[in-house]
Amino acid sequence: MRRDRLALFERILRYGVAGGLVSAAFSVLVMVFVRMFPAMGPVSGSAAAFCLVQPIGYAAHRMITYPDARLDGAAKRRSWSRFVLVNALGMAVTLGCMALVTRAWHESYLWGIALIWVAIPAMNFTLYLTWVFTMTPRRGDV
Repeated sequence: MRRDRLALFERILRYGVAGGLVSAAFSVLVMVFVRMFPAMGPVSGSAAAFCLVQPIGYAAHRMITYPDARLDGAAKRRSWSRFVLVNALGMAVTLGCMALVTRAWHESYLWGIALIWVAIPAMNFTLYLTWVFTMTPRRGDV
């Protein structure tokens, strides 16, 4: 039991590292789009940034958070498809948060980024762990 809790804690830390890197890339891209293409606006800028970071996110979580997930050809394709679906849900939440903050509350898009940093991680971690990178026990594991 204690070993399971330690393993989960370690995975959460690895998720934090990978997710932090991906979130930082997303945040920088949103700021670049808003500054360089003001007509795009923060909601469209968030959508573009979100799409650009997805392959990076998959690779980061696959290598850092879930390096022990054994994925053969079919499982790898299923994992990628599920990752895309989870992140499509995440994109809807992201755009909703940004629209809420900038359009409904008339606040800075930076507050939208902050809300996204809170709203997405717990949802994604849970879905990645239970559905995307499903862990199958090895023979002899308890």
